[in-house]
Amino acid sequence: MKSTKIMLAVIATILITWCVMGSIGWMLSSNASYRECMTHGGTLMLMIVFGWIPAAIVGADLNIKLRGY
Repeated sequence: MKSTKIMLAVIATILITWCVMGSIGWMLSSNASYRECMTHGGTLMLMIVFGWIPAAIVGADLNIKLRGY
């Protein structure tokens, strides 16, 4: 059960990070839609390079917190 909680938290963090990066791109663009910003190559490249960092931090913290279970 511990691994399932960590996996769900990591997946949720990755999705939230992706939405935040897409939202930033959408707010900074002048004529692109939100959907275009979410699937743009730059957003996807940022997710590959930086998107895993918040998820790794959340997963490690949750692993330490749930160590006794």
